[in-house]
Amino acid sequence: MQHSTLKNPEAEHQAQTRAILIANPTSGSYLLHAQQIKETVTFLREHGWQTELKLTQRAGDARRFAREAVEQDIGVVVATGGDGTINEVIQELAGSETALGVLPSGTVNVWAREMNIPLDNYGARNVLLNGQIKRVDLGKLNDSAYFLLMGGVGMDGDITHAVERKPAKRLGILGYALVGAWLGLGYQPFRTYLQVDKHKIKVNALQVIVGNTQLYGGAIKYTWEAKCDDGILDVCIVHQRNIVERLLVVLDFLLRRKRRHQWVRYEKCKELTIVTQRRIGIQLDGDPFGYTNEGLPATRFSIAPRALKVIVPQNAPANLFTEEIEEA
Repeated sequence: MQHSTLKNPEAEHQAQTRAILIANPTSGSYLLHAQQIKETVTFLREHGWQTELKLTQRAGDARRFAREAVEQDIGVVVATGGDGTINEVIQELAGSETALGVLPSGTVNVWAREMNIPLDNYGARNVLLNGQIKRVDLGKLNDSAYFLLMGGVGMDGDITHAVERKPAKRLGILGYALVGAWLGLGYQPFRTYLQVDKHKIKVNALQVIVGNTQLYGGAIKYTWEAKCDDGILDVCIVHQRNIVERLLVVLDFLLRRKRRHQWVRYEKCKELTIVTQRRIGIQLDGDPFGYTNEGLPATRFSIAPRALKVIVPQNAPANLFTEEIEEA
């Protein structure tokens, strides 16, 4: 395995032969991939890894397993599932020497798509064995929760909350698309006051996307300049638009046209605070996470530089990183 920013690659490699895989046995993705996951455990053992599969039984188990792995100096925690599972695990891996690995089986798998991790278990397990280790930043919300991909305040936040309460969630990405189309066209802009590091912005916005990486929802790049190890958050503010313009915004971002710039304001910062005149939904890594104006004077996003070690493919997109790989 190749490493970046490692002082003792040989010792690091030995530590990484200890790994746990975390999976939810009641999820639809596990039922579909259970045999492949068990084969992956056997595959890693055959290649010298001391690997154990841990199945969650109740809410909070994924975090508990990850925390125990850190306490036991286990080298790798493999999140088996989607971006929500990854988000649970990184809450405990942040700031540790335990690396995150992924066997993607979620609805969209944004992190896997971003990093070129194959979406099948056979390809993904080879990344675990032959990939490279990178240190990446984590975003942080109100000093209470980390995010790996992005946070959102506004239309997307309210949509994730709405999907959580509706049967459409069972439809996966189609459910999100249906609820998003229904709510998105009639969504009312909100007045917001932002402090981006030292300068202030007042705007009527549809949504504010705070990106640690580039890809959003598996297809759109709102924070198209983001690098996940530069110690900076990228912020995309989508301005108030009428219904026709909202459709054009989505189309321009889907097609990644240069004229998408006209619809948004783009900022970079280490800290962002947001104050809204009404209660607005927040999402982290695609899952609902509270609202603005809930007991806090402002919603605060900040950056935790190089807080997480991750295993990514050798062909992970170079434009997402600032550092070259140092081969062991």
